[in-house]
Amino acid sequence: MWSRSAAAVGLLLALAALGSAQYPTTYSRAVPPDAAALARLNLRTEWSLFLPIAGGRDTIQLIQTIDDQIFVQTRTGQLIAVDAKTGRVQWAAALGNGGYTNIFPVAANARFVFATNVTRVYAFYRDTGVVEFTLDLGTTPVAGLAVDARGLYAPLATQPGAAGAHRVIAYDLPTPVVIADNTKKEAPKAGESVIGVPNPVDQLTGRYPGPGAYRSPNPDQFERAPVALDRPQPAGGGGSRSPSLATVPRVTPPYSLEGGPVSPSVQIVPSLRQPYRLHDDSGRNVQRTPSIGTIPPSVAAALALTDLRPRGVKPKERWEYGLTTRIRFAPIVTPSRVWIVTESKSLIALSKADRTVEVDGPVWDQVAAQPAMAGTTAYVPLSDGSLLAADSQGGNRISGLNVAWRTNVGGILNHTPLVTKDAAFASGDHSGVARVDLKTGTVVWRTDRQADRLLAVNEDFAYVRDRMGKLLVFDVKRATDPQTGRAAPLTGLDLPEFNIAVTNTVSDRVFLAADNGLIVCLRDASRKYEDPVRMSPRAQVDPLPREALPAPMAMPPEGMPPAPPAPPKN
Repeated sequence: MWSRSAAAVGLLLALAALGSAQYPTTYSRAVPPDAAALARLNLRTEWSLFLPIAGGRDTIQLIQTIDDQIFVQTRTGQLIAVDAKTGRVQWAAALGNGGYTNIFPVAANARFVFATNVTRVYAFYRDTGVVEFTLDLGTTPVAGLAVDARGLYAPLATQPGAAGAHRVIAYDLPTPVVIADNTKKEAPKAGESVIGVPNPVDQLTGRYPGPGAYRSPNPDQFERAPVALDRPQPAGGGGSRSPSLATVPRVTPPYSLEGGPVSPSVQIVPSLRQPYRLHDDSGRNVQRTPSIGTIPPSVAAALALTDLRPRGVKPKERWEYGLTTRIRFAPIVTPSRVWIVTESKSLIALSKADRTVEVDGPVWDQVAAQPAMAGTTAYVPLSDGSLLAADSQGGNRISGLNVAWRTNVGGILNHTPLVTKDAAFASGDHSGVARVDLKTGTVVWRTDRQADRLLAVNEDFAYVRDRMGKLLVFDVKRATDPQTGRAAPLTGLDLPEFNIAVTNTVSDRVFLAADNGLIVCLRDASRKYEDPVRMSPRAQVDPLPREALPAPMAMPPEGMPPAPPAPPKN
């Protein structure tokens, strides 16, 4: 009897464990760190935030820092925008149907942030969360998106039945409605502009149809009807595509105008069902047109006029490029190129304008993490522990990549490098964190292999998390042992409950996050860090204006030596 009871209890426990395994639960009970414990690290809490995360089903999946915003994505498709300075939730959006989905990093330009869910991409205004447009990509993305001020670049899976492995599609972004700042000037009148900015009302009327408007051949654009008001309207309504047909006295062909010629060639069909047949007076078939697959254009225009639903703006496809290898990470955008990271140990640079392959450069090993950009220089981490610094605007198909330097850190550099004005911090599994000089590529110092997750840096310290969840503080400028280049932590604090690593790629703030929805912002207690300090240079992704381009070199006449360089100014 006792053995049967024990077996029954064991079966119930197994079933309970199986049922709980089907629904993942949060296991962190993180609370904001104690102020006295943070004081030993010369840190203080700037703000803390509890996000509304459904603990039994949802959890934080990815956190990104972009300029002065934090974008949080959860496992069920929630996208939350947080002000990085104050910790205030700016807006939130639920993507998809609330089910589990693949989470890819968002992409943002100065105005919009773009997120994907299954096969659809959403464009939100960064400040308000208002949806500008949604777009069905056809297939699922395979990596994060890339964007600049004019285009959206999506790495996608191949269409079913098509050849190749992956593909990249470039879209032209629609021109956004610009609201002029009229705080110091009078409001613009209709048709006027302020400092070159068009009136937003005129922009809206250009996007959506109004009275007396018809659809142009472009289904996403509406135009005014090119018919004068004092002229008779064409038959079938103001949107008829046959302006030569005015009101006629009869509805049976041939049509004739009063005092005008007869037009027997204009025929109508007795039925809109295919195939179309024309009959004579005796009922005999005189013509059969089974090849006609659409209704007459005049009827189509009339039906189009009855559809009063406005169509939202959508980006237009610029080009598509198919690859025979898989794409590993989000594209890298430069002023004139789109770089594709493939799994075939190569980087491919496509022209933004016409997808021309400008560089197809092999590298020493597979790219292990998303490369980092500073200006127009790309810092590429490899699986063999090497870090490359390459000019993203240089190189060609013959010479390959224009590599400035290559240094070996060791391990697997499977974390995106963090770039500051004078150093690049590389990290990864069995690599630790290494500070690399930007000019020479020399490793200045490196941590122990267990301390492999860089959280943030400021002008004095580097904040690193080890595999046991301990927050460590290092001197950012020098190594503890100059001979070996090893850096020992100055101090540390156990924070294992903050189990989501967040690397601040923008400023000096340290962000701690847990899967129960808690996010804590820490800063150095010194007065010079009261305001956030931007540490990472901006990436140059938009095309340079003409005045910013270097002037072309003047070629001397043939047969004459070039002019000597100008003497230096005193």
